Amino acid sequence: MVMGYTAPKAAIMERGRWKGNAMGTRRISWITCLFVFMLAVGIVGFAVAAQSAAAAPQATAQSVAASAPAKPSAKQLKAFKKASADFSLELFQRCVAAKGKNANVTIAPMSVLNTMALAANGAGGSTATQLRDALGDGASIARINKNLAWYNSKLTNSKKAKIRTANAIWYHDDGSIAMKKGFLKAAKKYYAAAVTPADFTDPATTTDVNAWVSKQTDGMIKKIVDRLDSDTRIAIVNALYFDAKWQEPFEKDTVRTKTFTAANGKKHKVKMMFGTEHRYIEGEGVTGFVKPYAKGYSYVALLPKKGTSVKKFVKGLDGDDFRALVAGAEHAEVHVAMPKYTITYSNDAMEQQLKDMGLSRAFGAKANFKKMAKSSEGPLYIDTVVHKTKIQVDENGTKAAAATGAMVKAGAALIGEVKKVTLNRPFVYAIVDNATDLPVFIGTVNNIGK
Repeated sequence: MVMGYTAPKAAIMERGRWKGNAMGTRRISWITCLFVFMLAVGIVGFAVAAQSAAAAPQATAQSVAASAPAKPSAKQLKAFKKASADFSLELFQRCVAAKGKNANVTIAPMSVLNTMALAANGAGGSTATQLRDALGDGASIARINKNLAWYNSKLTNSKKAKIRTANAIWYHDDGSIAMKKGFLKAAKKYYAAAVTPADFTDPATTTDVNAWVSKQTDGMIKKIVDRLDSDTRIAIVNALYFDAKWQEPFEKDTVRTKTFTAANGKKHKVKMMFGTEHRYIEGEGVTGFVKPYAKGYSYVALLPKKGTSVKKFVKGLDGDDFRALVAGAEHAEVHVAMPKYTITYSNDAMEQQLKDMGLSRAFGAKANFKKMAKSSEGPLYIDTVVHKTKIQVDENGTKAAAATGAMVKAGAALIGEVKKVTLNRPFVYAIVDNATDLPVFIGTVNNIGK
């Protein structure tokens, strides 16, 4: 398997952020809020303070359409998987490239994809074309909506795999913005988005947004934004929460203190978990394993060969390569060593990576979001994309975003060479949907030291 680098789908059209008000442009604050891998389990759903100027939207437990969406045809599903994997891995590549070699990165690409697709329903002209190309490899917005509505509707909830995903839209209710009915209809039908008018000049609105985020993430992310800019007219927020137990937990008495060598060469003492898994990954310059959760999802670990940095490995890992590695995992006995870790990641300028992926039109003065809202102050454009994640992995399991599917464990005794994968140096991990092998979460572990 050749891990070849995939060139960007479109050239960079505009690198700078449009800030001027001389042309009367107004911003869409596009906020993607994510909660990933928190160990503590708690009750979801605290009431929002009643004194708020604009009540926070009441989101559903899952972002699914009111009626069950139709399953895409085999051809449509194949195209959806490829386009989603391509988008996910290119975004991951660019986020990793933007950080130093010792930095940890965790993103939830399917969440970003959902939020961008929601916004795409308000786009027209070349703005819509760029969004269609990046999100669906040229598929229509209608087809992208249907694919994602079906995908989201299949998210699994069980006692051992809890998930909550929600979308919300706030818009500045001062008479300058008139939301378009077609956009709101699509937002509700395909993304179950709650819509709330608000006063963006009132600090209470910022409080409302953060309270909604805190509620949806069970209090693990208490704040997504310090304040809403006075030029902001629309805020689109996506939040996810997931809690899953391992199908086979690590035994506590196997946890031992070992050494993890960070990307910068420093050595750190970590708690290492030892166990045996049954799916082994081997590709050109990489080994790894698949560890299933109790239902529907799997943790994938990829360890580049010695001498190859995670940054270099990720640069050559495209969507096809990633899915092929996961799908090609062989049944074998694998002795694994995996560190316990907690990682937080914040990207307050993800718009830069999205611009570099060919979405420059959405972020500048030439943006066309006329189908989203009519503005008396000039054209709307996306100004900011904020992405926050947190992950904690231990003996019992993980909390994260995930999709549907079923892991079938090998039932027969495995015969052959025993494999060994020890994650005592930088590696790549992902949470995948077993049904599609799409990375719902994907990240790097370059450093576990303080």
